[in-house]
Amino acid sequence: MNVDGSDQTRLTSTNGASHRPAWSPNSAKIAFASDRDGNFEIYVMNTDGSQQTRLTTNGANDRYPTWSPDGSQIAFYSGRDGDLEIYVMGADGSGQTNVSNSPKNDLHPDWSPWSRP
Repeated sequence: MNVDGSDQTRLTSTNGASHRPAWSPNSAKIAFASDRDGNFEIYVMNTDGSQQTRLTTNGANDRYPTWSPDGSQIAFYSGRDGDLEIYVMGADGSGQTNVSNSPKNDLHPDWSPWSRP
């Protein structure tokens, strides 16, 4: 939509919820979480809503995607290890790695402002 709220366009229309959209740094993609397949997973799509692609495939919830400053990675949180941990993966879903490894719940990942190019 425009800044004034006009010209709103729906980008997703599936069963279930889609939320927490995150624009890629180059404004070409949007990452988001959706439970359209039974639990929350991370997806990406073009900014017009086309080519919606599932990046995570896990029985636990994966949520809150956020792009790295250079657009090469996406951080998110997941319950796949029994508690909520922060993961990082390639922008194509590859190399999903637990980076917090904590016995406590870790939520809402974000990138350091010092990591920006």
